[in-house]
Amino acid sequence: MAIEIAPDQEIWVMTTEGAELTGYNRYYLEKLANKNSKLPEDERQIKVRKRLGRHELWLPDLLRYIDEIGYGPHQDKN
Repeated sequence: MAIEIAPDQEIWVMTTEGAELTGYNRYYLEKLANKNSKLPEDERQIKVRKRLGRHELWLPDLLRYIDEIGYGPHQDKN
């Protein structure tokens, strides 16, 4: 992943922002956030919190998930 962040920064991103940064579809990130939010906190792959009815994802966890587990954003087929 080309995005680098300082390890001491607290960076929460909304699913739309996460989609813009990673190239993943916003709806996929919403499903991922919803799925993770239903798990106990110590079992989550990505830290998630809900604010104002929307999910926020912990950016360092999201980037780690994409590097280690993610399938990558699908490229448009031309």
